[in-house]
Amino acid sequence: MAATSAQGAGARNASREGPGLGRVLTLTDAVVAIAMTLLVLPLVEVAGQVGTNSIGAYLANHGNLFLSFAISFVVIYVFWAAHSVAFRRVEETHTEVPALYLLNLGWLLLIAFLPFPTAVVGRALTTTSAPVYIGTMTVLSALTAGIITVTDRAIGPPRRTGWAWLTTAVFGVCCVVSLANADLGMLALLSVAVVRAVERRMLAH
Repeated sequence: MAATSAQGAGARNASREGPGLGRVLTLTDAVVAIAMTLLVLPLVEVAGQVGTNSIGAYLANHGNLFLSFAISFVVIYVFWAAHSVAFRRVEETHTEVPALYLLNLGWLLLIAFLPFPTAVVGRALTTTSAPVYIGTMTVLSALTAGIITVTDRAIGPPRRTGWAWLTTAVFGVCCVVSLANADLGMLALLSVAVVRAVERRMLAH
């Protein structure tokens, strides 16, 4: 009996190896804040051109930079909010979800990487840069959906899982569209906002 108790205690301790949930959330918030700040750097680099051009010409020349900045900023915020909800549920219920930490590692990697394709697509919107940009968001969406899925399975009920994967599917379609038409692929990202609006309305009832 004592041996069984010792084994159980050992299993619990093993599952808690590594950083605690609080430190993971602190690191996550720091990475998100840095990534959101880095998004503006391409705009800072061309800020000096405002003095030599009219505002209209400046916006026309760098419209893609502003658009990619705005999209990425909103995307990071939305995924961070979904991530926070999932982790708050884990924290409040004191539930062990081992897969959550590995998924979070990949999630942080994509968040930290997103400023790079954002800058690339802002400087040249092509059928090469757009798929890389939207593809990065697709993988990030899939990791967010994975976090929501494992959390729902551990805690229940799975109210948001289906919506999370639907959002990922929409990102995937936008990525495929951008392979043929970069402008249309970027425009199609508006459909993600529609899905999110419908989700919020449905879950409110």
